[in-house]
Amino acid sequence: MGSRMERILSASAAFAFEVMDKEWPLWLVIVGFLGAGIAGLLIGRKWPILSVFVALLVVMGAVRQIGELNDQYVGPNMRAEAGFKYFVASYLSITTSVGLLVVGLVQGLKRHKRS
Repeated sequence: MGSRMERILSASAAFAFEVMDKEWPLWLVIVGFLGAGIAGLLIGRKWPILSVFVALLVVMGAVRQIGELNDQYVGPNMRAEAGFKYFVASYLSITTSVGLLVVGLVQGLKRHKRS
């Protein structure tokens, strides 16, 4: 009976440490969100209305990423495997991306208002 319990516990521990195989790698999180933010900045400056499409992509990615980070089962295992820097980099990348989008949109709206 004790050996069965040990097998169950070791199987669940092995599952817990394979979470990051199914998640976005840190480089993709950073490059993806910052790339989308820069694209949104540039597009928003020229065509403010088109920045809505980039914003939709950022929001969809952010909802997915934040949902995984805050999941009651996945989140703690991600923190154990990837570390706290994964969480900080994820939130920082999302926040920076949204900030760049907003800056581009504001600049584009001001530019179109003047002309």
